[in-house]
Amino acid sequence: AIVGDYLYVHGGVNISRNSTKNPSNGLFRIKVAPEIGVWTNLTSTESPALSQHACIGFLNRYLIFIGGWNGQIRTPGIHTYDIESQKWLPPALCEPLLKGFPQGAGLSAHTATEMKSVGPRNTFSAFIIGREGSLRMQRRSGNIYLLYGNVPDGSSSGAARYTYCEASPQLSASSRSYHSSTALSTNTLVTLGGRNDRPVELVSWSRSTGRRPSTDWPGELVFPQGRCPLVSSLIHEIRSNKLSTAKPSSSNQSCSRGHAAIPGDGGVLVSGGDGFNALVRDPLDTAYAFVYNDAEKKGVLYNVGKLLNPRAYAVYGVHDSEGTAWLHGGIGPGGKAQNTLLKLERLRPDE
Repeated sequence: AIVGDYLYVHGGVNISRNSTKNPSNGLFRIKVAPEIGVWTNLTSTESPALSQHACIGFLNRYLIFIGGWNGQIRTPGIHTYDIESQKWLPPALCEPLLKGFPQGAGLSAHTATEMKSVGPRNTFSAFIIGREGSLRMQRRSGNIYLLYGNVPDGSSSGAARYTYCEASPQLSASSRSYHSSTALSTNTLVTLGGRNDRPVELVSWSRSTGRRPSTDWPGELVFPQGRCPLVSSLIHEIRSNKLSTAKPSSSNQSCSRGHAAIPGDGGVLVSGGDGFNALVRDPLDTAYAFVYNDAEKKGVLYNVGKLLNPRAYAVYGVHDSEGTAWLHGGIGPGGKAQNTLLKLERLRPDE
């Protein structure tokens, strides 16, 4: 996650995709604006060992790590890091700090999208889409969970408390893992990839005046968050028919998992990822743009070119004010783990 001017990277594995090594507990940060800094190691004995987890930066102070694989099980547990004090809060792994998630189930390779707080400033909420269940049992259709929490109010130390609520059956999402979820408006979310069919899925809802507030029905998403001007420009060119090389993509071509999803105005750039072919060790080197039509409530995926440095399963984020998009680590050519930090730039055909 990018919080303020810093990119924070936690956990994961530092070996190839075929390895069975345990996840790391490392926590590192690097300044990405207004200039590039150096990596700082923030790892401590309290740092949890996790991979396949989700992270949301909250109040420019907390990193909230949701779910993940701890080397033994998928866990719904939540770990909260205080950036100011550089300390971990007590982990929310079970009651009384964590409530609501099905016994014996967990989360991994899922997404978490922040929702607007409707209570005090320290009230947190998120929209969760993705894989859940034990190793022995997976539901045929994916679940949506709404996560609610309270972190210390900023002036005091203490524990954060969280509660999961399964969303109303009126909301549904197909089963996915290693997908991306991006807010297109305050009440529309696009989920891309994560399965070898149906590369695009839209989830929309409304807060009607006749509906009573309920914990199983989402409020508004935080929107807009960081937007990359390079992606906004690309989407504008596609809409204006000024990018002759952009071609609508077939479903089979654009299916990926572990890609980076960089938001812009009116859509998302989908970069790299894994193409569901066990015989191909290299990440996908094609970039796609999802262009959303708000009036028609639908979108189209376009093939927009090749990637100079393709990656899969990398950490990525967009700086809120500068709009620069960053990507770190992941799997590179030959299935090898990468340790480089990349900044998104657009090359013209003659470059």
